[in-house]
Amino acid sequence: MAETAPAIEHFRSNQWANNLLSSEDYTPIPTDSRRFKTSSGEDGFFSKTLATPTTIPHSEAPTWLPATKEDAAGKKPTPGTTPADIIMLYDLASPGLSGHPSTVHGGIVATLIDEAMSLAVASHTSPSGSADSPPSETSAWEDNPRGKIFTVQLDVRYRKRVTNPALLVVRARVVARVGRKFWVRAQALQEDEEGAGGHLEWAKRKVVKADAMAFWIVVPDENL
Repeated sequence: MAETAPAIEHFRSNQWANNLLSSEDYTPIPTDSRRFKTSSGEDGFFSKTLATPTTIPHSEAPTWLPATKEDAAGKKPTPGTTPADIIMLYDLASPGLSGHPSTVHGGIVATLIDEAMSLAVASHTSPSGSADSPPSETSAWEDNPRGKIFTVQLDVRYRKRVTNPALLVVRARVVARVGRKFWVRAQALQEDEEGAGGHLEWAKRKVVKADAMAFWIVVPDENL
């Protein structure tokens, strides 16, 4: 598995990311999609294609709430806010992600949102990816902690361009669930491009660059 410590050390150099990593409500975890599954070839996109110095050199430090609604019930969010199930940190490099100059391609933005959503859904399922049953001893998916979860529909609304090189934060939360079906909300944020520098660097405004809704489903073994 890719080492988490170097990525966390890298993100701590950014004041905003460091504040998120230091939050008492969240715990840093490894990003499993950055671990290539040699037995199946799974996650080659995030572990290889998007893990280069010119694409996303660091994304190993997401943070999330406890894995169950019961655990999360003890958390007291700030009034007027709804805590995310997961917050994903992406170090966006250049030019490997660019569509326009210093602008990340919209398809990549959707992909990063989708990836964060997958971890949010996984936090509400069993390790096997099944909402109800334990993992099968013969399952070909045992090497994937996220299990058998798939995007059925993803609706992304782009508000402003996502710039690179820069930090991108995606927060995702499961807003509804019926059996194996999940509805997820997510937002992609960056710091305001204006007013950078100076002693108020830490106080820069956080801007929603894109928001999304999606429908996810846990697929039983017999339907794979």
